[in-house]
Amino acid sequence: MERSRTVRAVTLMALLGAGCAGNRSAQDTGELPSSSAPARVQAQSPEQPKEQAFLTRGAPPAAAAPGTPAVQPASLEAMAAARKLIRTAQMTLVVTDYVRAAADVKRIAELNGGYLAEAQAQRGAHDRRHGSLTIRVDAGRFDDAVAALRALGDVRSENLGTQDVTKAYTDLETRLRVKRDTADRLREILRTRTAKLSDVLEAERELARVTEEIEQMEGERRFYDQQVALSTLTVALQEPAAIVEAGVFSPISEAMRDSLRVLAASVAALVYATVFLAPWLVLAWIAWKLFRRARARRKAAAA
Repeated sequence: MERSRTVRAVTLMALLGAGCAGNRSAQDTGELPSSSAPARVQAQSPEQPKEQAFLTRGAPPAAAAPGTPAVQPASLEAMAAARKLIRTAQMTLVVTDYVRAAADVKRIAELNGGYLAEAQAQRGAHDRRHGSLTIRVDAGRFDDAVAALRALGDVRSENLGTQDVTKAYTDLETRLRVKRDTADRLREILRTRTAKLSDVLEAERELARVTEEIEQMEGERRFYDQQVALSTLTVALQEPAAIVEAGVFSPISEAMRDSLRVLAASVAALVYATVFLAPWLVLAWIAWKLFRRARARRKAAAA
């Protein structure tokens, strides 16, 4: 009786597409499961849908209910931690004092596990200072560094970016592992030296080429590691423009400045014209003198 019920249960599970490996073996060989762990069969009423499978020994786990996440939160956190992300930021700040703000930017970089990578400064109109600084900070403190930079002044523009290089990093590691395996096989050939001399020489050349490729890939991987470990932030600092109120005599002073500019432009044009025409005037004067002398000689000869 027990064997007959087990066979019927296995047959029904095969029809439903959810067969069990242990029961399929029992069906093929005609042997019952071990007596220490007998198969458990759950009767099915006619009213129950066919999708409810019988519970048997070794049956696969039940499917997750609708709305239940297929991946546990711990797995999602592990996947997020394994991603390779390169984070960057570009900001433009208006600060009251450029020198003090630049020192604060450097201090923020050091407090967040980084350093000042590049800095440049200039002076503009009305002795207004401006420049840009590039800092590298710990990727885990990227948000803290951005918040600290925002507090230095008035934010005029901000651009945050994230580049996911997980796929490229994984492909690089795969290619590097294959190259290392190839190098190990070539070293084994050179160690045994069971092949012909030509094969040994060819193996040495191939090993040198593979070793060079491995070094290039390792350098590329180190570059990725540095970019992922340290985020890059570029901060442009500028002092506010001076606000000058217009006075009563402002139109007169502006007209005087325009007149001086026009006078200077006229004098410059006159100088250019003089320098350009002076050689030609000298040549014309010499030609006129020669013409008058020749004419006087002809008159004297005619007389």
